[in-house]
Amino acid sequence: MREFGYLATMAAFETPTVLVLLVSLVLAATAGQRLPRRPRMLALSGLAVLLVSALLGAAWTLLLPRVFNSDWGRSNFQLLNLAHGGVQALAYPLGTGLLVAAVLAGRRGRGAEAGPFGDGQRTPAGRPVPGAQPVPQAGAGWDAAVGAEMPAQWDGRSRPDAPTGTAPDRP
Repeated sequence: MREFGYLATMAAFETPTVLVLLVSLVLAATAGQRLPRRPRMLALSGLAVLLVSALLGAAWTLLLPRVFNSDWGRSNFQLLNLAHGGVQALAYPLGTGLLVAAVLAGRRGRGAEAGPFGDGQRTPAGRPVPGAQPVPQAGAGWDAAVGAEMPAQWDGRSRPDAPTGTAPDRP
């Protein structure tokens, strides 16, 4: 009866992680055309590593009472524990790294980019095309033509008020 309580407790703690990883694997596998191949494969790999790690952790937790009750000896237990710890120590960063790589793989900004070449035009190598950005059109109130409207916030003057205590700038 005591062992059943231990198994139920272990299942309560491990089941949510395993379920999230399984659902994530199914969603990534069925993403099809919504995700490019490379990010999808990275995500599947990362999720698979994390799922295997979670299942090995659950198996170790289930086997731990049996290992204590057997005649394996201290050195065999330490070796098995070291192997389990090593796998867990490598699997979590590897799986997480693969997921991060999946998120960042092949992502490019859409639309206009900030910077001197902001129209988004690129060479076949993916570099911005120098001089590709068109000269912005002067909007109302900013034309240099005589009689053009001036920005309303400056009351028709070409410059804002001078700081207090200084002489106004005269042409």
